[in-house]
Amino acid sequence: MKIDHIAFAAQSLDQARAYALQRFGVKLPAGGKHPLMGTHNLVTRIAPGIFLEFIAIDPEAPAPNRTRWFALDRLMQEGKLEDAPRLFGWVASLPGLARNATDLSQHELLEVSRGDLRWHFFHRKDGEAEAGGCLPAMIDWAGGKSPVDNMQDVGLHLNQFQLAHPEMAAIRAKLDGLGWDAACPENRYVAFADAARPALSLVLDTPNGRVQIEGGGV
Repeated sequence: MKIDHIAFAAQSLDQARAYALQRFGVKLPAGGKHPLMGTHNLVTRIAPGIFLEFIAIDPEAPAPNRTRWFALDRLMQEGKLEDAPRLFGWVASLPGLARNATDLSQHELLEVSRGDLRWHFFHRKDGEAEAGGCLPAMIDWAGGKSPVDNMQDVGLHLNQFQLAHPEMAAIRAKLDGLGWDAACPENRYVAFADAARPALSLVLDTPNGRVQIEGGGV
């Protein structure tokens, strides 16, 4: 099990593009559409094996027959994305996800596509983040090959992704039980901390210098 990507929820992709240009000094590349969820995204590689995603409701897509992932329905209804995109959470890759997915009372295992990409995705049915974003949704790319190597590098480089939670020991135990390998090159970017409330902290090296973004708990 290793970190696959870090996700921001955005009001729109235009908002995400403007945010990245102002905050980081980069133009975010287009990703694609997710017909199952009525969403679309922008993606860019930020480290070997890791990418950054900004995801938003696709205004041209029909409404899905389910709650959208990344809590986009609730965040839009509550106006929490009006000022800027929000650092929402992260996704970890887990080979054999379809065989290992359990606890389907509150979660669901989806078969998803975007263009010619196919993957399994395991998340909460209500689209909310686990443990304020400290526990990841899980993904298993078809053929075991993430598209990250084909993504454009626009000059954003991951320095650290910190997870903070009042029950961090329990979160670490759950990750370890799923096969988290702290020595994996991708996972060395992930730091764990005790805190009074759930929080995420993303540190990126950008054309505008080092930028730290706080999030989680949304």
